[in-house]
Formats: sequence, structure tokens, C-alpha cells
Amino acid sequence: MSTTNTTATRGFTLNLKPLTSTEINSTVQVGFTSILFTFTVNTIITPVMTYGQLDGLANKWSLELEDQEKHFLHQATQINAWDHTLIENGEKITALHGEVEKVKLDQKRLEQELDFILSQQEELEDLFTLLEEFVKDQSGSIYLQHLDEEHERTY
Repeated sequence: MSTTNTTATRGFTLNLKPLTSTEINSTVQVGFTSILFTFTVNTIITPVMTYGQLDGLANKWSLELEDQEKHFLHQATQINAWDHTLIENGEKITALHGEVEKVKLDQKRLEQELDFILSQQEELEDLFTLLEEFVKDQSGSIYLQHLDEEHERTY
């Protein structure tokens, strides 16, 4: 008695028929006992590829490669544009930072000048108050009224 089994194996086959393995079981009858002999013969059937199949696969792969290349170039162009935009914006941020620092220095200088003007104004008010008191003591109420009017026009 003889049987043949076919088993498929997996691997890179280039879209061809799979490799096969053949197993043969034989039983030999000897006298009153039977002895089972099992042996395996691995037969590799090399797939046959025609030139047309090879050419078709090559064309298919070539088209896929062209599509991937176009996709890659499109993405590279986008990334290049984004990179250019990032560089420009980085330069703008740097320039803006410089301007902000300059404005901070100007603001500090103006605050110092305002403090100086405020201190001068306080000194003038103190002097003006002393002068008013002196004039009040010297000339009387008519001159003081004129001085109050002048003071109101000034402030």
C-alpha cells in the first residue's frame, strides 16, 4: 500500500506556484508481522516563470516605484517649504526679540526721565510754595490773587 501527501511551504515565491514536499508511507508485509517503514522524500519543484510573467512583475514594480518616488518628492517638497517657513519665522522671532529688548530699554529710560521730571516738579512745587508764602507776607492779598490765577493757568 502506498500513499502520497503534498504539503505547501511558505516563502518568497514571486507570485508563483508554491514549493511542494512529497511524503511516501509504505507498509511491507513479512510473515506474520507487519513492519511499517516510513520515509520522507523532499522534492523541490522549481517554479517556472515565463519571460512574460517576469516582464509583467518588472513593469508592476517599476510603476509602484514611480508612484512611491512621486509621493516621496511631493513630501520632500512640502517639508522643504515648511523648513523654509520655519527659518523665516525664526528670523522674524529673532528680529522681534531684538525690537522688544530695545523697547524695554527705551521704556526704562523713559521711566527714569519721568522720575527725574517728577522730582523736579516736586522741587518746583516746594519752591513755589515757599515763594507764595514769601510773597504773601510781602505784598498782601491782591498780588496773591494774581498769583493764584497764574498758578491755575500753569497747572
